[in-house]
Amino acid sequence: MRLSLLTPEYPPGEKLGGIATHTHTMARALTRLGHAVQVVTPWKGGGAAAGISVEDGVTVQRVDPGPNLQAVLDRFRTNRRLADAVRSFRPDVVHAAEFDADAWWLTRFSTIPVVTRLATPTGMVADTNAQSWGPHTHLLNALERDQTRRSAAIYASTRAIAQRVADYWRIAPELIQVIPNSIDLAAVRAAGAGTPPVSLPDRFIVFFGRLEGRKGIAALGRAIPDVLAANPGLHLVMVGGEDPASASVIGQFRRDVAPVADRVHVLGALPRNHALAVVARAELAVIPSLWESFGFVVVEAMALGVPVVASDCGGFPEIVEQGRSGWLVPPGEAAPLRDMLIARLADRPGLEAASAAGLERARDFDVDGVAARVASLLEQAGAERNQAASSGIYNNGYRRHFRPDHPTTPFYRIYDEKRRAVAAELDRSPRLRILDVGGGYGRITGPFADRHDVTLVDISHEMLREAKERFPALTVQQADARRLPFPDDSFDLVIAMDLLCHLPDLEAGVRELRRVVKPGGRIACDTTNANPLWVVAYPSYYRWRPDRLLATMRCHGVLPEWKALVRHHWAPEMRKAIAATGLTLQKTDRFGPPGVAKWHLWWCRRGGAGPDGQAPKGLSPEGFTS
Repeated sequence: MRLSLLTPEYPPGEKLGGIATHTHTMARALTRLGHAVQVVTPWKGGGAAAGISVEDGVTVQRVDPGPNLQAVLDRFRTNRRLADAVRSFRPDVVHAAEFDADAWWLTRFSTIPVVTRLATPTGMVADTNAQSWGPHTHLLNALERDQTRRSAAIYASTRAIAQRVADYWRIAPELIQVIPNSIDLAAVRAAGAGTPPVSLPDRFIVFFGRLEGRKGIAALGRAIPDVLAANPGLHLVMVGGEDPASASVIGQFRRDVAPVADRVHVLGALPRNHALAVVARAELAVIPSLWESFGFVVVEAMALGVPVVASDCGGFPEIVEQGRSGWLVPPGEAAPLRDMLIARLADRPGLEAASAAGLERARDFDVDGVAARVASLLEQAGAERNQAASSGIYNNGYRRHFRPDHPTTPFYRIYDEKRRAVAAELDRSPRLRILDVGGGYGRITGPFADRHDVTLVDISHEMLREAKERFPALTVQQADARRLPFPDDSFDLVIAMDLLCHLPDLEAGVRELRRVVKPGGRIACDTTNANPLWVVAYPSYYRWRPDRLLATMRCHGVLPEWKALVRHHWAPEMRKAIAATGLTLQKTDRFGPPGVAKWHLWWCRRGGAGPDGQAPKGLSPEGFTS
């Protein structure tokens, strides 16, 4: 594949964070896997010159963003220039962090699929640092969220950041996959074996990371005087540049450590190799962050055999094995941090055991193994965005596409109206034997499985597994709706929601539903309207793009990539199928924008009375309940 990696920062440089580390490491690993890789990053002056260079087999393009004129205009101009640089490479897929929204223009005005990797959104960083939002923060938050929601795929380095961003931006959690960040173990260890850039104390613990509020330096400042008092000869070495927005927190830190200032050494920002050479010589690394989506510094310390004390928050608990490869303390609390540091420093055998366990744990994050997973995701995202969906998708991630209960779904409101229309009837009915065909994860009948005898069938084993987890009382069975594995006349009620559009023959599908319902029993099923005018009311459905709107309308409301699998139907088609199969249409509900329905919900009865001359118990010939 041809891959473009967009990043707001990239080596060389001194004030580089986790995004730069990840991109630098991943670009080279993807190149080793045989992909053609381009890195695109804004040029920030100094270091490498603006322009195109080839570095370790990676094409690196540093884009001159132009003069600083006005923050908002500068943001859009830079975004456009980054997009132009990417287009010139003709990539199959683009990989980008959400931070700084560097791929926003591409997701908005390009057909190239973008895979967004969640770092930590700008607004979330500001909130964690207790900083107020300015106009630029609001703009960045909007662009970052929009880029993420428009992406072909989303992944995060830990479950913690995946869930937090899902809640923060109201993104369906099932859309976010988890692939850990990675480090180049050999390179980290080689850097650790290098010569430190400054003379270091004989004994020291190390903090490395940007000096800012969210890195937990307030709690560290209050804890350190007692830690150093309990350990004569021990020093604290801090590696990292200062965040100007955290000046007040940094000032308080300096006041807190003033009694031991001669044993606290702030080295400032260092090139990564020099920083790792310092870390490798520490007795222990302290990482007291208030929040980290992942925390490269923890994995790097482990890879160097340096035991870690970190905060029990964010992604740290998914990396540090408590009491084995490190220790976790409550974030933002000085006393537990102080006590843990004193206890660990007093336990030399414990530190040696943690060092060995950390070395072992770090192997799980080696880049070559992780890169293969990232490449697989990129390939899958490119295929799904650029190729027509095939029937195999029903058992391979269809749940990512079907999320009716999440507010970000274009049809969330009318999905819920349709669900409630059926639920209201079930709520009023006496106990029935119900078949839910194509019932997915049980969103309609699952809540009623204790009140009715409900059997749910679906072709997707993934959906059935979720249905059983959500609603243990459900009876579930994998089956093809065209050949239901039940005798004739088996059920009082058959429900088939969001099903008929997936069947190749409408009348045959309705006939099979009729076969398994008892005489006098009912069928509730829906169709999607082939009149495509409803599409205009849902711009997020066609991604706000006029070309997709026209293509979707030409396909009678079916998205172009789904036209081989999905069929929408005109209302007269369904009425004809109902009549041809001997059903009686009792009523039709409509859901969608005024004037043109998106969905028709058809309430039908199988003609004729039951064996005793009556409709099944609980069902009347005229209405749903008797």
